[in-house]
Amino acid sequence: MSAEEGPKNDEPVEYAVPASVRAELLQLRAERSVLMAERERLLGRLRGADADLREALRVQERLVEDARANDELRRQVDEASEARVELDALRRDRDLARQELERTRTERDQLRMDLLQAELALHGADLPEVAEHDHREAEQLRLRVAELTRELEAHRQTISWRVTAPLRTVRRKTR
Repeated sequence: MSAEEGPKNDEPVEYAVPASVRAELLQLRAERSVLMAERERLLGRLRGADADLREALRVQERLVEDARANDELRRQVDEASEARVELDALRRDRDLARQELERTRTERDQLRMDLLQAELALHGADLPEVAEHDHREAEQLRLRVAELTRELEAHRQTISWRVTAPLRTVRRKTR
């Protein structure tokens, strides 16, 4: 081909590339390879950081669930503590009621004995003044029995007496 004809459209034109440009081109290609490798390394780190972030979010969700469960357990423990305090108070009331009942039974038994003695004395006494004395004593005993009966009924109307009724029922059945 001659210089006058010029290049044909379907043939590539070759130009002479100076050596300095070729050297710079090679250096740029090498730098490009290094940068591409660095880019891949950074993308890999980014994917790893993304996976770590997802795992951290899952751990955070589990921690939130655990915190909710702990709050619920703490609430239940508080309720159990309150129930234990109430139970202790009810037990103290029950024990006091048992003591009062025992005192009342002892007093009732003593009053029965006094009444029996008064009846025996009344039937065995022939003198009118002794009979009058026994009659007054018997009347006092009747009044005392009525008073104790009212007191016992008032005691049976208390909350502690009603609350401990199932315990007394169980105790009677186990005797």
